Amino acid sequence: MYPQYMFEFPNIDSDFPFHMKKKTYTSVSSHRHDFIEFSLVLEGTGTERINGTEHELLPGSMVLLLPYQIHEYRARAGESLVMFICNFDMRLLTAGPEAAWGLKDIILGKNSSQPAYTQLQGEAYSEGLALWERLYREHEGALAWRPIMLRALLLEALSLYVRSSGAHAPASQPQPPSRAAKSIWPVVQYVYEHYLDALSLGALSERFQIHPTRLSKQFGETFGIHFVDLLHELRVRHACSLLLSSDLPISQVAYESGFSSFPTFSRAFLRIRGMTPREYRERQLKDLIRHDKPSFYS
Repeated sequence: MYPQYMFEFPNIDSDFPFHMKKKTYTSVSSHRHDFIEFSLVLEGTGTERINGTEHELLPGSMVLLLPYQIHEYRARAGESLVMFICNFDMRLLTAGPEAAWGLKDIILGKNSSQPAYTQLQGEAYSEGLALWERLYREHEGALAWRPIMLRALLLEALSLYVRSSGAHAPASQPQPPSRAAKSIWPVVQYVYEHYLDALSLGALSERFQIHPTRLSKQFGETFGIHFVDLLHELRVRHACSLLLSSDLPISQVAYESGFSSFPTFSRAFLRIRGMTPREYRERQLKDLIRHDKPSFYS
């Protein structure tokens, strides 16, 4: 079984690639997106599985899914899940100085195990619900400066998500990115959209007309890692999703995750996860069994 791959939504090719809907679901099968999905549960209860890990869905559950994450969800028996769902291109978060003020942490994450969801309660839920309803009304309307208002409300909703999830602001005072640093974000956007393809620093350098040495330096200064480390991190995250949500052989997982050779995949996986792909799959499945949670294999 290979999870469905979704790569488009209404107006994805417009100058403001953002779409919002209010829908009712009983279940959605395993899939991943080539874009960011941000959602809020309004009514009903159920469960969601993200990269093989299950969590509850309740009114006030807010979920932020990045392109490499595979998920599925279902309502409890006799119930339905009513949700606000936003689909948008990553460049809406990387087009301004906000990227240097913490938004890059939402995109890249400070570690590979950060939660993809949070639960709003009490006053925070009331505040969040009012904010999301305003965002929806703005999306459905046609008032002047609509894209500006939508982006502002989206950033406010993301700020609420970060605060409620317990994330901390950067230790240093935010500084607008330098002129040189701004050019890294179109590259990052492209890497996120094409990390399953054959990518190299040289090819990116030629495509974006940035000298390879300068591009390599920008990756190091902006993210603290080399380009190939970022690429391998994204591919390993995708591989983890496939290991937990499919029965693909590990060699096929390596290929489907963008690695051209199995030894490179094995070395990268061991370095990033501290264990082999087989050990990772077995440990996660044992953990699911120990906690009596259903898995793909049950």
